[in-house]
Amino acid sequence: MPHIVCEPCNNCKYTDCVVVCPVECFYEGETMLYIHPDECIDCEACVPECPVEAIFHEDNVPDEWKNYIEINAEKSQDAPVITEKKEPLADS
Repeated sequence: MPHIVCEPCNNCKYTDCVVVCPVECFYEGETMLYIHPDECIDCEACVPECPVEAIFHEDNVPDEWKNYIEINAEKSQDAPVITEKKEPLADS
């Protein structure tokens, strides 16, 4: 089961999580990051790195953010992979 980036990342986009990912499964959208569900190895390295607590194991995604499971699956297909830390968005 993969991890999922949820609503707290929207308009935030901290990238601390991407540098610890051993399989490079993070993808960069315009306003947030996404995890590719078929590439995530469930290592949990990214979870403590997220300063806004936006990353959850798929089984633990809060009910109000369950739609982010599908959003991550869809958006990670078209977004470019991100492996290096960048400045967060101005709104963060």
